[in-house]
Amino acid sequence: MKSKWSFSIIFVVAISILSIFLLGSKLTENKTPIEVYAVYLSGQKIGTVKSKDEFNEYINKQEEKLKAKYGVDKIYTPKGVEIKKIITYNNECNTNEEIYNELVDKQNFTIKGIIIEIEKELTNEDNQEEKTETLTINVINKEMFDEAIVDIIKAFVDNEEYTKFMNSTQEEITDTGEIIEDIYIKENITYKEGYISTDEEIFTEKAALTKYLLYGTNEEQATYIVKEGDTIESIATANKLNTQEFLIANPEFTSENNLLYESQKVIVGLIDPVISIVVEKHSVQEEVQKYATEIKYDDELVIGYSYTEREGEDGLDKVTRKYQYINGQLADVALVSSEEIKPSVSKILVKGDKYVPDVADLSYWAWPTSTPYTITTYYQYRWGSFHAAIDIYVGFGSPIYAANNGTVYAVGSGCVRGATGCNGTRGNYIIINHNAGNYYTQYMHLNTILVKPGQTVSRGQKIATMGNTGYVVPTPAYGSSSYAGTHLDFGVWKGIPYNGGYTINPLNLY
Repeated sequence: MKSKWSFSIIFVVAISILSIFLLGSKLTENKTPIEVYAVYLSGQKIGTVKSKDEFNEYINKQEEKLKAKYGVDKIYTPKGVEIKKIITYNNECNTNEEIYNELVDKQNFTIKGIIIEIEKELTNEDNQEEKTETLTINVINKEMFDEAIVDIIKAFVDNEEYTKFMNSTQEEITDTGEIIEDIYIKENITYKEGYISTDEEIFTEKAALTKYLLYGTNEEQATYIVKEGDTIESIATANKLNTQEFLIANPEFTSENNLLYESQKVIVGLIDPVISIVVEKHSVQEEVQKYATEIKYDDELVIGYSYTEREGEDGLDKVTRKYQYINGQLADVALVSSEEIKPSVSKILVKGDKYVPDVADLSYWAWPTSTPYTITTYYQYRWGSFHAAIDIYVGFGSPIYAANNGTVYAVGSGCVRGATGCNGTRGNYIIINHNAGNYYTQYMHLNTILVKPGQTVSRGQKIATMGNTGYVVPTPAYGSSSYAGTHLDFGVWKGIPYNGGYTINPLNLY
């Protein structure tokens, strides 16, 4: 009995020791920590992988189509994904395929590229408040963007002039001539390398990027098929373009005088550049100054009779100016100096008249500014809308003259009296009724007004001074004495302006 009992005790003790050994081994195994990588999407854990590098390489192998589409060597995890190393006792991880499939269903993958931000200034035409907006463009590399910028510059600047400017090989002005002083982009542009989601627009080709920068869109531009009798000017006007805008949209043409052929396809889309290419030029030119015609009235001579007392003779001035062009359009001009080489001689015409007339003599019209002057905008389409007058620049505070005899119909500031559909402000203005041929003339953006409604004015009489009131481009700095945008907006109407009348080209009078 004693022997049997002893054996039982020994057996129990042995089993207990074996259990303790096995349990200790198990506990020892579970207490050995391992490193794994937790994958989070937008802060939520979606699983773990054994190796971050192997997981990223798995993604790279699965996305061969994306790599081919964007011409890159590597695809990256989606935005919002974080992969963090953690220490755990659990050695069970998700497969790379499981985590990849989870991400494919929820987010787009990313590629490494260049994020370009363009800060643009916006001006409200009604109150001239300036605001800014930031435009973001994604590109594969900065070199492509830089090359596209050069293409845009060459759309607005003659290629030979641009090359000479960049190589510093422009000929110095010794007597007369013109040189480019500076070329720059008006907007503030910043670049940064980053990860771009493939659901965003990413430019991979320079041609598409250049088109976007020029037109503000990658949509197909409107085209026109040339018909017999068409000219570049007629096609441009019919499509609300000026000839310069047409030539920019169709760089195969070098001049508005280029010949067209029937059935030729041309682009007539409105350009709306994303960036502003500013070109500043210095010009010294000899300019013919047309002689003025002085009219003398002889009370002893019957109305309708006249004779020339002295023939006129043109003069010659050497004029130095600074020009600023924005995207091919003249935006500002400053007169630096004017040297008289040969004075002009006024023509003196004596006309019969026994009183001071308030009726215009339609055979003679005075130029509304002093000389020398610059016409900055003609009677033409500009930026998609028709400019129904001419803009003339001389200088801030220079005199403005009545173009002919007449009666002051209206003066004021803002929208013209009786106007319908008046957009924005035209600043200080004068309208003269010439009491002949249903002619009216308008003078806008004035600095000071020197006449009153109902007053009779004579041809060549000073009625105002040149200014930059109202909406002008470039906009004068608020609260300063800036003379930016100074010019005279001179318009000619048949019929009451903005009240049944219609405009004609002012240059037709001269």
